Amino acid sequence: MSVGRTTASRGAFTLIEILVVIAIIGLLVAVLLPAFPAVRNKARYTQVAAQFGGLDTGLEMFRGEADLSGTYPPSASDNDADRQLIADPKGSQGDEVRICGAQLLVHAMIGADSLGTPGFRDFDRDGQWWNDTFKNPPGSGGAYDINPTTGQEERTRYGGAGYVDEKMRNNAKSFRDLVDRGVILNLDCDSPPKNIASDERVFVDPWGTPILYYKANRASLRMTTSADASGIYSQEDNGIITGTDDGTLAIEGLDFGAGKTKGRYHTIFVNISPLTTQVCDEICATQDYEDSFACYICDRSVKARPTPVRKDSYLLISAGPDARYGTDDDATNWTRKAD
Repeated sequence: MSVGRTTASRGAFTLIEILVVIAIIGLLVAVLLPAFPAVRNKARYTQVAAQFGGLDTGLEMFRGEADLSGTYPPSASDNDADRQLIADPKGSQGDEVRICGAQLLVHAMIGADSLGTPGFRDFDRDGQWWNDTFKNPPGSGGAYDINPTTGQEERTRYGGAGYVDEKMRNNAKSFRDLVDRGVILNLDCDSPPKNIASDERVFVDPWGTPILYYKANRASLRMTTSADASGIYSQEDNGIITGTDDGTLAIEGLDFGAGKTKGRYHTIFVNISPLTTQVCDEICATQDYEDSFACYICDRSVKARPTPVRKDSYLLISAGPDARYGTDDDATNWTRKAD
């Protein structure tokens, strides 16, 4: 009896089958790849909205503290000569550093030394707080004074470890950190221009750039500050970051790589203070007001004299994925209408 041979079936793919699979995978990658950045950015917008929510809560808690004057923290110093100068929170009495609203927001939410905020208070009773924010020498009475004997802070701290959660506290980075990470490209922290406070921190957005903070000046009827008069908001409060060419300081601003275009770092470089009775839509349609801070924060729903958004509280701004403040992809704590 003869025994018939059986042929085992092969499990391997043929070359043609492999090429077909590769082609299908390549097609799927080509279709899906462009969507990945959009999905990632959508997730980051969700993250920055959560950051704004945490800061909103913290700012309301700060305002609710009666001993802290019952108002939102400042976004500039009360130095009459220069609203960007304060006593160095990490230095000695008499040392001055140039600071911005984004850094003062950190001081308010967690304190310059992360031990809670002593507030923006006039400890030496000379009518101003900006010269009381120093730390050394120990026992000298500064806002961040640590008792040399007990090692405890001399000034009352509010908010415990801060008015924001641990994740937000850990999110605070100094300009020096951002330089080391390659986020800021043009700042020499060892010999900073115009004594910028390189070691003072800012909260950063999910794209790695600072979250700007501006407090409203409720006493003003003008929309924005100009060289000769105070407004509800002042673009110069974050001039170190965005750049400014108005008032006491002229500075290009910090270079965040993708943010540098047309020879300027950011498009809210110009500060304009309209006193006209024209509505914002009419003003912002003119070339003179193109890319101005005034148009950026103008409340388009108000059909009377130009009025900024959130004129009774504060602004929070993230530069978004392009690292440029003042563009359409910014995340803000108000709903923006594009020009």
